[in-house]
Amino acid sequence: MIVIGLISWVVGTGLLCWVFFTLVSMAMPTMAGLIVFFWTYRMGAGLAAVFFGLVAGIFVLWLFRVALASIQRPDIRLAVVLAFCLPASIAGYSATVGLAQLGISSPALQIILGVTGAAAVGAASFVRLTPDAGQGSRTFLYRHD
Repeated sequence: MIVIGLISWVVGTGLLCWVFFTLVSMAMPTMAGLIVFFWTYRMGAGLAAVFFGLVAGIFVLWLFRVALASIQRPDIRLAVVLAFCLPASIAGYSATVGLAQLGISSPALQIILGVTGAAAVGAASFVRLTPDAGQGSRTFLYRHD
């Protein structure tokens, strides 16, 4: 029984980290969808709030893709990608510090781990959001090689 509990704990923690990392790398559309969901739910939309939240998240993601596809200047494209990566870095810092507070008592080490987590999530988000050089003006958020 203890072995099954440990295995399920490791698998569950791994799945939660994977879901968190996927959502954090797309923090801007995720947060837009959550904000619209909570707003419409509190306004009395009921279960339709899920639909409105999904539509809002998809719309923000669509705006990002259209902006990357239509803007030709590399400095403005970089600014658009960094505008999406900054919330991901902030969310990565917050999550890493929150997890570090569970097991580490040193505030300095918590901050160091938080900055490391923010850098890792920001870099992963940047790599996911930048288009391939060989793709031309097409943008793909996930690479399938």
